[in-house]
Amino acid sequence: MPNSVTINGKRWRLIFTNQLGDCRGICDHPDAVGKRIRIRNGLPREELIEVLLHELLHAADWSKDETWVERTACDLARVVEQLIQEGRIRGEET
Repeated sequence: MPNSVTINGKRWRLIFTNQLGDCRGICDHPDAVGKRIRIRNGLPREELIEVLLHELLHAADWSKDETWVERTACDLARVVEQLIQEGRIRGEET
């Protein structure tokens, strides 16, 4: 995974952590100094994909409401997971 991502010309540090309380992911406001996207360590692959997409959508368009972000992230995650299951997306071979 990269340690930073650029969305709409703005850069966030991408951090995986166990220190998120009850949250699975958090995205800082696009205008914040030193902005971060934090994702909970150890999420199962399907959940990781959904949470990562969810937080990236916040980064892409902060004005979207939580319902739209949640629904869209779930829809996109379902497509990505299907492509993985079909073997069209593969991880690095180790």
